[in-house]
Amino acid sequence: MTGQGDGQKSEQVHEWGEAVPASSGRPKPGDIITESGLAMAPGPLVGQDVSTPLEEDEPEHTIPPGPLWAMKERRHTQWHLLPAHEQHERIRECLEADDYTLYCIDDGRHHAMIGRRVGASPSGCEYTLLGRIARQRYEELRDEVVLLVNCFDTATEMRLCGVAVEEDIRSSNVFDVAKYDSIDDVPEEYRPGSPFHHFRQELEITAYG
Repeated sequence: MTGQGDGQKSEQVHEWGEAVPASSGRPKPGDIITESGLAMAPGPLVGQDVSTPLEEDEPEHTIPPGPLWAMKERRHTQWHLLPAHEQHERIRECLEADDYTLYCIDDGRHHAMIGRRVGASPSGCEYTLLGRIARQRYEELRDEVVLLVNCFDTATEMRLCGVAVEEDIRSSNVFDVAKYDSIDDVPEEYRPGSPFHHFRQELEITAYG
């Protein structure tokens, strides 16, 4: 509706956000970040300059936003949604050996999610290799019974996730780039022990199912 008598045109405000490409600059709360090659529409980038459920209740500040949000989004059990009497012991761990870093969070009482940072694109999208392991396996990695380089050997539900991190509104758009049946299917340059990559362009999305 146009205001009368004030000499100004009212602007149409999209409170629900708009579809914007990742390269467009800084998105606003409610916007949907679009990526070429997506098989399905991504979810909206949420937030109102405050923390979202993906980052809330993180007093440890142990894990960077990219791998943290990817692991929390893809785990089976959301700890903060459980009744108090059903909440298990939380895990927020940064395991390091030589030049290699592995991040771990809880996924229910009997499992954990693990992730390693693979690289980033010019637009700021970060890529994380994820997997789900038994909590016992996590304890073996933590206690150095198993070498970190072998952390994905027993992992299931492995995938490469892209995370469009928006620090200012502490929100994120998480999407699958590729899925793997085992560590043998993961490209060598994404595996444990490989350096952090600065990709020249966005990675091709092959996770269509």
